[in-house]
Amino acid sequence: MPVTAVIGGQWGDEGKGKIVDALSSGADIVARYQGGANAGHTVIINDKTFILHQIPSGILHENVRCVLGHGMVIDPVSLIDEIDSLHGNGIDTTGRILLSTHAHIVTPLHRAMDRATGQVIGTTGRGIGLAYSDKARRLGIRAVDLIDAGSLGDYIRKRLKLAIDQGEITEAELPALKDDIEQFLHASNKLLEYLADTVSVMLEAIARGDSILIEGAQGTLLDVDLGTYPYVTSSSASASGIAAGLGIPARSVDRLIGIFKAYATRVGNGPFPTELEDRTGEQLQNSGAEFGATTGRPRRCGWFDAVAARYACRTNGIDEIYLSKLDVLEKFDSLKICTGYRWNGEMINDFSAAVHKLDKMEPIYEELPGWGAGVSQLTDANDLPDQAKTYIARIEELLEVPVSHVSIGAERSQILKR
Repeated sequence: MPVTAVIGGQWGDEGKGKIVDALSSGADIVARYQGGANAGHTVIINDKTFILHQIPSGILHENVRCVLGHGMVIDPVSLIDEIDSLHGNGIDTTGRILLSTHAHIVTPLHRAMDRATGQVIGTTGRGIGLAYSDKARRLGIRAVDLIDAGSLGDYIRKRLKLAIDQGEITEAELPALKDDIEQFLHASNKLLEYLADTVSVMLEAIARGDSILIEGAQGTLLDVDLGTYPYVTSSSASASGIAAGLGIPARSVDRLIGIFKAYATRVGNGPFPTELEDRTGEQLQNSGAEFGATTGRPRRCGWFDAVAARYACRTNGIDEIYLSKLDVLEKFDSLKICTGYRWNGEMINDFSAAVHKLDKMEPIYEELPGWGAGVSQLTDANDLPDQAKTYIARIEELLEVPVSHVSIGAERSQILKR
């Protein structure tokens, strides 16, 4: 590769897990640098579905080691469940999961606080934002702290008292929390065998010239700094978070792949200029099976937003694009691409100029012809219908980045190189 990063270019759910899985066959290490169990990567192999939340999808390749970097926040209960599920499906993870000793930990307290406060933003309720908040407030607990059971118990008691004093958790939550904390302590003990100095692992692998694949969660438009704040995730989901989240030099990334869906979707609250709140939107949702892998929530659907996508390409420095779910669009006789916004009679073509008032933007569309059924049966990108080639070419022109691959179905084999 030798160091390739895969970044979501929209509001997440672009199909990163599937692409990472496909690219992982030639990797020595697959590393994740941010987010937590609020991510959901779905990979289908021989009709068997794997849903991964914290472990990179490279784990499905037997010779790949997976690094969970210190930029992540780790839920021990969820992670142990994930490992057990992989074992139950015949995936041997022995010696292949390396958890940073400096990754912050999501506790049952964070989840309880999130349930009480997260609905305004539309979070997954997994405690991710609260764990990142505690990290910034110097109130957090890291994976290395799981080693000392006594200190871990002290931390839980002190943090629980603070949460009650500050009104972050009510007395009514305490009975349920007792069982959750016991489960958490048990899972935390089981995680100890996976702890590693992942910074050294990554730096040594880079020095050896190992093939490394870096995986992002969520998408650029949910980045805490670059996204549609405050309706964003709590970490740097863009390429800017890689160096900080893994402890490697930013210049070590040789190739940056942007994953974009052939249309647009969004989970949770927040502005979405091209959203289709009509029958067309429902058709996109049903045809694309647009329901969250983590929450099961239906995703909001809309036409491809080239203004937002170009912003993602420029801010990340994307070298090439993997365009996913092209097959979903075969249901439509005509398609639209948003090429600009209109606000108060003014034309706006720069997302960064519009992001703070995105809910007021009226999308300006360019219409293109559809191509009908049959795309999902193809094995060669050269055989794509002319209308599909025109659609892809227009996206390349608007984003000023080449589309190197298209995905036409859920299986590994349905990724076509152009």
